[in-house]
Parts: sequence; C-alpha cells; structure tokens
Amino acid sequence: MILERLYQPNEGELIYHYCRAEAFLEIIKSRTIWQSAYYVLNDSMEREWGYSIFTKVAKQLHDEIGEASETFLRHIDAIARMAYSSSMAMISSYSLDGDVLSQWRAYADNGRGFAIGFSAKLMQMPAKQLRVLYDKDTQIRELLGNLKHIYEYEKSIGFKFDDQFQSHCANLALDLCAYKNPAFREEKEIRLVHVSGVAPEGQSKKIVALGARDQDGKRLSDPIEIRFRISDGVAIPYVVLD
Repeated sequence: MILERLYQPNEGELIYHYCRAEAFLEIIKSRTIWQSAYYVLNDSMEREWGYSIFTKVAKQLHDEIGEASETFLRHIDAIARMAYSSSMAMISSYSLDGDVLSQWRAYADNGRGFAIGFSAKLMQMPAKQLRVLYDKDTQIRELLGNLKHIYEYEKSIGFKFDDQFQSHCANLALDLCAYKNPAFREEKEIRLVHVSGVAPEGQSKKIVALGARDQDGKRLSDPIEIRFRISDGVAIPYVVLD
C-alpha cells in the first residue's frame, strides 16, 4: 500500500460531504452513507490516471536500474492489472473544505443542498481512508520511492515474489485511486474506499465483498456476496444472503 496516502485525521478535524437536499434527508434518516462504484464518479479518468502514473514510474525505474528491473516490473504490472480487472472500487467522497463554490455547484444542487461535516476520527465505515494527491510531480516521486523500496527489499531476499509481495503490490495498485488529475485540486478530497473482488460467472458477474481491512490488516467488515445479473445489456446488482 502507499502509506503516504493513508489519511490520519487531526483531533476534531471535520470532513465534508456535499449533497443535494434529498440525499441529506436520506443520510439523516438512515444514518447511512452510500458508496458509489468508481465508474459513475465525475472524473472520466477515475482509476486510469493512477495507472498512467504507475506506467510513467515503471519506465523511469527501468531507465535508472536497467535490465535487472525487467522481471520485477513485469511482476508488478501483472499484479496491478489483475487488481484492476478483478476488483470493484466503491467510493464515498469528502472534502477538507466545507465552503467551496465549485463543490456547491457540482454536488449540492447549485448551492441549494448541504455540506455535512463529519468527525473523521469517529466515522466507522468498512473502508480505507485515503487523502487524494493532485500534484503530478509529487505523485511520480512518491510512487517511485515506493517501488524502489519494494525492489531493494526483493533484491535483498533473492526476488522471491511471494504472497506477501503480491498482496503488498495489489494493495499499492488499488491505492492508486488516491492519485487524481490536478484539475480537481480545489476539491481537497478525502475518499473512503471499499474494494470488492469481481469474478465472471456465465451471464453475470459475481462480486465477493472481501471486507475492508485497516493498515494493520484487521478486518473491518465481513464478506458478503453480490451478483450482477445481465438484463438487456444492463447490469442489475443483487445481494446473496446466507
């Protein structure tokens, strides 16, 4: 995982969720925050931007180290691709700023909605809290430092590429959703991300919600199973209960 992207809130710090009046009422009545699949969010480069940074960093690392890094980079790229293709990132978005005109317009019904302040330390959700980074040069430096560290460690143990390596690299790939285009800088986003695994099954897709884990590996939620039934080209989700 990219430890630098983990959000560690200060005491008393609030994060704000901009929403329409109807959504505000539902949140208050149900005491629930819904998370959205990454592909319905307003950034057309959602997830793709982070992977583009990864490919730039991989090339830079190869240029620095040379052929010795090729096998290492092939392993990491394969893991990153698998992590993307076999997972569904469910995201709820918040801002560190509770009064930004562009967000009132975009997310709060042109100023007729609400910005709900939540205590970040008190929120209990089955999701990893990530602080979004918008500066492209910093994204590259940060990720390059992470990949170099993994490379040097693998080199020190003889490039085993074991389960620990694969798990760490998969988590790192999933954390790339905390890298976004600088055009969104004003949002100052904190995102809560729950990742579910996806597996094809005939004419449907099955999602096994793996249960989020915190940075110490402790499970924050129990696994559940969700299936997507394909009807007239539309994926209709339903939950499978025991």
